[in-house]
Amino acid sequence: MRHPADRLAALPDEEFAAFAERLGGIWPEYEATVAPATPDGTVELSLVREGADAPDERAVVSFRRTPVTLDDVNEFAAFAAERGLSFAVLATVDEVDADATRRARAAPVDVYDGVGLVALARDAGVALPAADGGDDRE
Repeated sequence: MRHPADRLAALPDEEFAAFAERLGGIWPEYEATVAPATPDGTVELSLVREGADAPDERAVVSFRRTPVTLDDVNEFAAFAAERGLSFAVLATVDEVDADATRRARAAPVDVYDGVGLVALARDAGVALPAADGGDDRE
């Protein structure tokens, strides 16, 4: 039996984007908008929380199908700082390099590897694709 992260990696772009959009419900106080997958299969989820007496709060969650490296975390941390994001998340269906994990702890970036992403989805009650193509609520 394949690991659920492997099943996520194998999803067509539209289904991977739909999974990312469902996962946006983890932050119910934010309005989530998912962008179409990039040529490398990355899907970005933009989160906006309107402020009544303050500027809107913004965050970005990037769902990737490739390993997360130290360079990825550095670039994403710079992006988050430039945009004034409240938080930034790099999630992959693959692995996160140990140096990237250490850097993320010092940066305003949360990282999730494939196992962590699956756990995050399950904890939030977000259905994962089953091995037969349906949803898996294990």
